[in-house]
Amino acid sequence: MSRHLIVPVVEGHGEVEAVPLLVRRIYAELLPDVTVVVNHPIRVKSGSFVSDELYFRRYVAMAAAKAAQGNGLVLILLDCEDDCPADLGPKLLAGAKSVRPDVPSMVVLAHREYETWFLAAAESLD
Repeated sequence: MSRHLIVPVVEGHGEVEAVPLLVRRIYAELLPDVTVVVNHPIRVKSGSFVSDELYFRRYVAMAAAKAAQGNGLVLILLDCEDDCPADLGPKLLAGAKSVRPDVPSMVVLAHREYETWFLAAAESLD
């Protein structure tokens, strides 16, 4: 059985609690033969993370260092607010890869707020 380590970077208190549960549920549904270990999420200030390059690099480096210890990956999950996800996502991914090209990174952006995902999928939640 293979093992995946994920180090999330999130912006809110709700995400700190919800993202590990969400990731484990996705793995259980899509990759039931893979053991997933989700580190405690690293919480950032979204505005600073997106607009301040030094702040961004510091927190991506921190997450990547933790991920590298277990051959894992960095998962950046943010609310997109007023930015266009199609523009911001690739920009953040390129930035993360420039900080630590040896550690895989993924970027997931929720247009407006990630909580809307749960409203849209309310019927599927048990």
